[in-house]
Amino acid sequence: MKHYMSCLLLVMVLIGCAPSRFQLTVDEYVAASPKVSLGMSKEEVIEILKPSQQRLKNTEIKHPDIYEKDGVLVEILYFRSGWQHDGLTTDDEFTPYLFNDGKLVAVGWAVLGGPKSQGQATSDTKVYTHQTWGYWPGIIVY
Repeated sequence: MKHYMSCLLLVMVLIGCAPSRFQLTVDEYVAASPKVSLGMSKEEVIEILKPSQQRLKNTEIKHPDIYEKDGVLVEILYFRSGWQHDGLTTDDEFTPYLFNDGKLVAVGWAVLGGPKSQGQATSDTKVYTHQTWGYWPGIIVY
């Protein structure tokens, strides 16, 4: 019985230390994103970044925007690049990739005027981004 309790405690500790799918997604995004450069085709960017997003559920992604402006097809794809443990999916957890006629012309919120929604951190909310964790996959650094 004592051995059983020790094993159960060990399993509980290991499960509690397992990285979340959000953490793994952001780790993989951080590893892949430097391979993207302006001028790439939308297909090339998707090929590089989409595998990092495969763990996410449909409610945990930001769907693309598409419109036409002055005869140019504008597409904005969003890739999860951070997260807050607040239960919300907000713009500030994504990095936008802006394409004109299928060619990457901008990355980031600056060209779009900033994110429209942001997480609501509280005193007990931990914020996880590639900048605050360091580059140790699977280990959270607060």
